[in-house]
Amino acid sequence: MNDGDEIVFRNVAAASSKALVFLNSEGGDLKAGIEIGRAVRLRGFATATPPGTLCASACALTWLAGSPRFLQPESNIGFHAAYRVVDGKASESGVANALVGAYLNQLGLSETAIAYVTSAPPEGIAWLTADEAQSVGITYDAIDEDGPDPASEAGKTFPHDPMGAVTAFYSALAAADGETASALVVPEKRGKGPFNEASIHAFYGAMSQPLKLTGTALRGNDDVRVSYQYVTNDGRRCKGRADVQTTYVFGTTLVSRIKALDGC
Repeated sequence: MNDGDEIVFRNVAAASSKALVFLNSEGGDLKAGIEIGRAVRLRGFATATPPGTLCASACALTWLAGSPRFLQPESNIGFHAAYRVVDGKASESGVANALVGAYLNQLGLSETAIAYVTSAPPEGIAWLTADEAQSVGITYDAIDEDGPDPASEAGKTFPHDPMGAVTAFYSALAAADGETASALVVPEKRGKGPFNEASIHAFYGAMSQPLKLTGTALRGNDDVRVSYQYVTNDGRRCKGRADVQTTYVFGTTLVSRIKALDGC
């Protein structure tokens, strides 16, 4: 896990209402692991480890956020105290461990579980066993290779639906809900230009009469022409049209481009 991975994850996660997050990492940036974990818990995603892999340190902190958590019998989850390197030697970081403790408390882990997660020294690692998990209260579901695949439920995709995606996007604009509108946009364009959450809220929230979608027409396989009207904060009545391009990605339909044809 690297610094900035949490931003990439949040952008991808915003496109999904349900997901199973597979984790395979020796660790890395503590902040990234915690912030990805917070995003996982906020959205109610499940976490799992693929067969024969390890998830340690920052990765294990992310795994703890899953609702529920899955663990393959051949996989390894490992914890150790947060540390900093001084003169080439790893030593525990009180500040970092305080942040880890606060995060684990937010996840609802018991004091016993928090102590276990942060107990191993920086140069060592505590590999979670079934007995230890039970004794400290870290619950998880073991994946039975002969049973149902948990990814089959969490990995379901949605039908290709340009009309539905565009209608939902403009409904979010009408409500001045920048976060929802941005979540309906392809990840690489979120937060930029007309897809910036704060800009959406500021512009559409200032209207004296909110935007109203007056017509939609499918043009080809992916494009939708929309008609709309609204009244600005200075009383101007505006009617406009736009061509909205969509893309099917991550198992759902997202807005990728808007070309205004006319309007105020």
